[in-house]
Amino acid sequence: MCVNFIEAVEVRPFGHSPKSTMIYKTLINPKKRIIELEKTILDEIELKKTTFLYAFRILFGAAIAWMLLDLLHIEKKEWALISVAIVSEPDFGDLRRNTISRIINTISGCLIGIVFIVLTGVNIFSLFLAIAVAIFMGTLIKRYPSSWKLAPSTVIAVMTPAIFQQASWQDALEIALLRTSEVTLGCIVAFLVGWFFSVVKRRFNF
Repeated sequence: MCVNFIEAVEVRPFGHSPKSTMIYKTLINPKKRIIELEKTILDEIELKKTTFLYAFRILFGAAIAWMLLDLLHIEKKEWALISVAIVSEPDFGDLRRNTISRIINTISGCLIGIVFIVLTGVNIFSLFLAIAVAIFMGTLIKRYPSSWKLAPSTVIAVMTPAIFQQASWQDALEIALLRTSEVTLGCIVAFLVGWFFSVVKRRFNF
């Protein structure tokens, strides 16, 4: 009774902003507002067969990468798993572009890191110089992969462990090559898994 009376009165909150209007409607008729919010949320959610297939592909690729690294007796497997998740795309064309881009940037970042490890040593100054060079390379070279930020990210990934461990430059090189190998392996696994599923999808038309 009271609610109906309030709704019938032409009263507006102070100001006419969308936020104040939303608060006003919620206070006047909270149940109706909650129903509207639920409908809006449900309209934005769309469960498809490809959604579950995409999730399965990433999990399947991560499992393969884990087992391969386990066979190679490599204890730290996170970089390969991260690469599988980052590179994977529902569309095979996007997957192919992501794989090429990440491998190019990873190798570039690794080479830059190795050069600065050898020339300027394993220290924070060397790391910052390497990051700067990776950024300049990604922004100045024409037709460089659009995801150029992966190159300085790779520099950080391959150099910081050696700096934190105060390792020698020989050990730093080993760490850099190991990290790069893990990332590359993850990219290749994601690509092969995506290619396999795309072939199966075309063959069985699902």
